[in-house]
Amino acid sequence: MKPKRLKEEHIDMQFLALLIAIIVFLVFALFIGDIVWIKDFQYFITLISGITAIFIGVLALLRYYTKKTNMNFLFLGGGFLGVGLIEILQTMVEVGDFQNLFSVSDSGSYPLTSVLGKAFLALLFLISWFVIRKRKGRGRKKELKLMGIVCLTFILFVATFIILLLRGVEVDSFIVVLIGLFSLLFYILSLLGYLFNKGWLYDDFNYWIIFTLSFLILSQIFYLPFLNLEYIHMVNLSTWAHFIAYVGMLVGFLNSIYMMYQKEKEIQQELEEKNILLDKTKAKVEEAYLALREEKWELVNKKGGLGSILKKISKK
Repeated sequence: MKPKRLKEEHIDMQFLALLIAIIVFLVFALFIGDIVWIKDFQYFITLISGITAIFIGVLALLRYYTKKTNMNFLFLGGGFLGVGLIEILQTMVEVGDFQNLFSVSDSGSYPLTSVLGKAFLALLFLISWFVIRKRKGRGRKKELKLMGIVCLTFILFVATFIILLLRGVEVDSFIVVLIGLFSLLFYILSLLGYLFNKGWLYDDFNYWIIFTLSFLILSQIFYLPFLNLEYIHMVNLSTWAHFIAYVGMLVGFLNSIYMMYQKEKEIQQELEEKNILLDKTKAKVEEAYLALREEKWELVNKKGGLGSILKKISKK
């Protein structure tokens, strides 16, 4: 059965909300230098993000194993569970003691572990899109053509970055930046894939995936050392964008579970209504049968009763 399309007003409001959220975050990024206290929450937000990611992963895996009909939930669940564990472990290693949870040192370095979780999640997002893609024909060719252009542009960018590095332009943690660039590419391809798949026309959950990917892309952009920002501000913006993305994904899963519950509730209500209608139909049939039997006995009595009918039959 073809899924029911969402209302146009509902879809427009969703993407308008996404646009407003991105604009508000970018305005927040412009004034982050004036917010002195925000840098002290970096480790805390990372820890909360890791816990949120584990919760999302558990919800996704439970959703998958409930019906085992959508492999998308399996890959998303594994991705968020893995990245949540990595982020929590990384925070515990960097903090050491929970007394240092609200004190951040400006090291200016990019540890390799900081991008492993991002790369792992980006890869599984891309795989999850490959699992659900259903488009064929002209639309499918257009999708692949656009993704090919994105890949070529990205390859040129990476090649330019490597040439500058070889010519003596210093970039800290080259491997980390390179992995970050590939993670950014995977996020962009995943976003394009989910947009072309058009599942957001029929299901709110696909919209929340797009919301999450949008802020993960912002997080990855701010994490890479190509913007004219101080290191501590870049990392803070990346951390907050990551946290907002996780919150969006959590809302998406909770909404998906709620909608599934509502659907089951509607099915149960329909079954109850059908059972009531069946009982009423059964009662009417029994009533009609009793009325017909009563009419037959009245007809027999009018003809002299059952005894006279039997005598007539015996004489014949």
